[in-house]
Amino acid sequence: MTTPNVDARRLNVKGLLIAVGLPVVLVGALVATLLGTGAFSRENEGEDASLWLWTTPLGELARVNGLTAATDVRLDVTDAMGNAVQVEQTDSHLLLREIATGKVSAIDLSTLELTGSAETAPGEGVRVALSDEGAFIIDQTQGLVNQVDPATLSAIGDPLQFPAGLTGGAFDATGMLWIGVPREGTIVQIEPRDSGAKTLATEVVAQPRQELALTVLGDGVAVLNSTAKEMTTIRADGRRTVTAVELAGPTETADTSPGTVASVTVTDPPSVVTVDDDQTRTFQIAAGSSELLGASVEFHERIYVPDGASGIVWVYDLEGNEIKRIEIDSGGGPVELYHTGDTLFANAVNTNAAVVVSADGEAALAPKNRDDILGGDAPPTEEDEGGDDEGEEEGDQESAPEVGPPGAVTNLDGTVGDGLINLSWDAAPNNGSALTKYVVEGAGQTWEIAPSQRVLEIGDLDNGQPYTFTVTAHNAEGAGDTVTSPSITPSADVPGAPGAVTATANPDGTVTVQWEEADGEGNDISGYQVEAIASGGEQVVVGQATGTELQSTAGTLEYGLGYVFQVTSLSGAAASAPSPQSNSVTPFNVPDAPASPFAESSTTEAGTINVSWVQPSNNGRDIQKYVVTAGSQSVEVTGTTASLSGFGNNEQVNVSVVAVNEAGQSQPATTTSNTMAPPTVQISSHESTGGQINLTLAIDDGGSADAQCTLLADGVNQETKSCPDVYAVTGLYASTSYSFQIRITNPAGNATSAAYSAQTSTINGEVFFGCDSMNTDYCDSVDGVSVYSSPSGGSNLGVTNTGDRYKAYCWTTGGTTITPRGQEQDGYHDYHEGKDGTNKWIKIDYASNAYVPFAWINIDGVGKNSTGDLPQC
Repeated sequence: MTTPNVDARRLNVKGLLIAVGLPVVLVGALVATLLGTGAFSRENEGEDASLWLWTTPLGELARVNGLTAATDVRLDVTDAMGNAVQVEQTDSHLLLREIATGKVSAIDLSTLELTGSAETAPGEGVRVALSDEGAFIIDQTQGLVNQVDPATLSAIGDPLQFPAGLTGGAFDATGMLWIGVPREGTIVQIEPRDSGAKTLATEVVAQPRQELALTVLGDGVAVLNSTAKEMTTIRADGRRTVTAVELAGPTETADTSPGTVASVTVTDPPSVVTVDDDQTRTFQIAAGSSELLGASVEFHERIYVPDGASGIVWVYDLEGNEIKRIEIDSGGGPVELYHTGDTLFANAVNTNAAVVVSADGEAALAPKNRDDILGGDAPPTEEDEGGDDEGEEEGDQESAPEVGPPGAVTNLDGTVGDGLINLSWDAAPNNGSALTKYVVEGAGQTWEIAPSQRVLEIGDLDNGQPYTFTVTAHNAEGAGDTVTSPSITPSADVPGAPGAVTATANPDGTVTVQWEEADGEGNDISGYQVEAIASGGEQVVVGQATGTELQSTAGTLEYGLGYVFQVTSLSGAAASAPSPQSNSVTPFNVPDAPASPFAESSTTEAGTINVSWVQPSNNGRDIQKYVVTAGSQSVEVTGTTASLSGFGNNEQVNVSVVAVNEAGQSQPATTTSNTMAPPTVQISSHESTGGQINLTLAIDDGGSADAQCTLLADGVNQETKSCPDVYAVTGLYASTSYSFQIRITNPAGNATSAAYSAQTSTINGEVFFGCDSMNTDYCDSVDGVSVYSSPSGGSNLGVTNTGDRYKAYCWTTGGTTITPRGQEQDGYHDYHEGKDGTNKWIKIDYASNAYVPFAWINIDGVGKNSTGDLPQC
C-alpha cells in the first residue's frame, strides 16, 4: 500500500518506479516489521491448514487455523479499509491486491515482514497468482502475464503477451499457471522458471470471442463456455471431454476448486450444474435469486454454494439433495469459499464471521476478531454495524418488469478490409433476463459469441462481393428480434493503421483516446473507429471520430474495470488493420452518494448526534474520505460512522454525508436527527399490595440510553436507579396513604413529576379476647387487651376488647411468646381457641404508635395464625 511513510502496523511502503512491460512500483531494500521479527513461528503443527481471511469494513486480515477453527493472528491493512482485496497465499508468502487502487503488497509469513510492493492499474482487470513455484501479476486487460519474485515483486524475465482480454489466472497442483484467451478461444498452461515464464501448452476449447470461465480443479482444468453452453474438461493425464450443459441464466464459477467435479452456480433461476467428465447434472437450489449467490465448489463429494443474501452456505450431495445449511453472518455482503489442505473455509468479507468445514462436512464457526491474540489490539467495531432499523424505509415497491426475450440490437453496421468485415452493434435490451449470447449469421456461416462481445471480425470473404449479416440476441426466455445489417462489401483498398494510441481516464467518467494520424495509402481517411477491450475478452465500439481524438461518454464504459483501446482508420466503409493497443486505463467518476444515511441522538452525551451510512460504490477509485456536515460543523472520517457535538438540547440537525475519491465528491446523502432532549416523567397509575405500591411511569427519556429516576416519598429522596416502566416501591405499611414524586435526569437536564397520592391495600383485623365472655380468676383481674406504644411493652395506651376492629399496618416480634391458654389455679382455660402461641405484635390505628399482641387479634381473610399480606414492620 503506497504511502509516504513506512508504518510497522499498516503494511504501508513507498518504492521506486521502473518499467518492465507491465508498469509496477517496486520496493528497494525495505523491511517494514509488522509485529517484530520472529513474532511467531510457522513450525506449529497443522500450519498448512491455516488461511488468511479478509474483512472489508475493518481493513484487516485474520489468520484462521483450519484444524481448531480459531483465529491466531490479526493484521491491520487500514489503507484498504472498506475496499475489496484479492488475497493469495502459500505457507511462506502472502500477496494482497487492493482492487480500488491496484496496489499490491508482499508479506513474508516467516517474520510477518512487508517485503515488497507494486502498483498496477486500479480496478478489476488485473489479478495476482501465487504458488510455491512462483508468482505472477496478470494484466487481463492488456493480455500481459508477468512473472515476479514473490518476496520483492520484482519482474523475472520478460512478460508473456497474449491478445487483450484474458480470463482466469490460477495455479494447478503441479505449480503450472492456467489462463484463458477468449479472443482466440484457447486456454494456456504457463510454467514459472528462474529465467522467466514459458508457455507450455495451448488448448483450443471454443470458437474465438465466446464467453469463457476457467476453473482449476483438483485434477486438471474445466472451461465453461457460456456462449455455446458446454464444458470442456482436461485432466492431468491428458483426457479431454466436451459436455453440453444446461444454463438457464447468469453463472458464477470458482477460479479453483478442490475436487474433481466442476460446479457452476446459476444465479437466476438459482441452480447448480455439475460436470464430471462426460457426466452432467442440473438441480435447483433453495436459495433466492441474488447477485450475492456465489461460485460453488465440490469438496469431498458435496457441493457448497455460498449465499451472501441469506447468510447461508447451502450444502448438497452430488445427486442434488440438500444435506444441510451452514449459517454465517454475511452482513449483506458476499461470502467467499477458499480451500487449503483438507479444509474448506467460508469467509464473510463484510463481517467478522468465518466458518471452517472439515473433510467429513462438520462446520465450526471461526470468529475473526479475537482480541487475545497477536494483533488483537485492533480498534473494536460497533457490535451492530448496521445501526437500528429505524429510519430505513423500504419505499414504494415498484412492480417487477415483465420478463421476456431480449429486444433487438441497434446500430448494426460494419467496416471492411482486405477480405474481411468488422461487424459491430450496440447491446440489445435484456428485458429482465440476462443476455446469454448473440448469434450472427451471414456468408454461409453462423457464430455464437458472448453477450459482452459486440464486435466480430469475419474473414475469408471475397473482395467486391456485397454481404449482409443478421444478429439475434438471446436470453433464458428465448431469442429476440433479428436485425439485418446493410450491405457491406470487402475491399483490398484500405488505409493504413493509426500509430501509437494513448488513453487517459478523466475524473468525469469519460476516457480520452488519442492516436497518431494514419497514412491513407492513397485513400481518403474519412474518420477513425475506437474499440475498447476489457478483461474476459469483452470488446465494444466506443465511437467514431474524424480527428485523432475521441472522448467516451461517461457511463458507457464500466467504472472500475480496466480497458485497452485500439483504433482503425476508416475510408468510407473500408477500415485498416487495428492499431497497436493503448495503455490500460480504468474509467472512474465521483462515488455514488453514501447509502442508507442514518442519524440519531447520542444516547450518552447531550448536544451530540451519531451518524452512520453504508459505503457506496466507489465508481473506479478508492474512497479517500467522507465529509460529514451537520449544521455549521463538518468532520472528515475514513470509516462509515461519525459523531458531532456542540448542539443545543433537542435541536433538529440537518446532516449531509459525501464520499470523496480522486474524481471529487459525491452527491450528498442527507438525513436529520434531533439531539437529546431534557427528559420528562409523570406517574400515570398504580397498583397496590399490603406492603408495596407499583407506580406506572410515563417516561420520555429524551433519547438517553440510561436516564436515572429518583423516588421522592413524602419529599424525601428514597432511591436512584435506571428508569423502569413500573417503579416498585417496597417496604411500605399496609392501610397507609403516601405521596410520591419521581425525578428523572439525563445528560440534557432533569424534571420532577407532579405529586401523586397512592395507598397500600387496607388490611383490617378484629380483636378476640376470651375474658370478655368468660369468668375466671385471670379475667377478673383485667379489663381487656392492653394496647402499648411499642412491642412487648412501652406505655400502656389503653385497652381494647373483643369485636373491636382496626386497620393493621404491619407486624413485628418482641418479648416472650404469649400462649392464650393453660392450666391456672382455678383450672385449665383457653382464651383464644385455635390460636397458636406467638411473640408477634400487630401495629394498629388505635393511636399513632399502637401495638397489640397477635395472640389477641385476627387478620381478615386469612387463618387465625396468619398475618396474610401484612408486611413486617
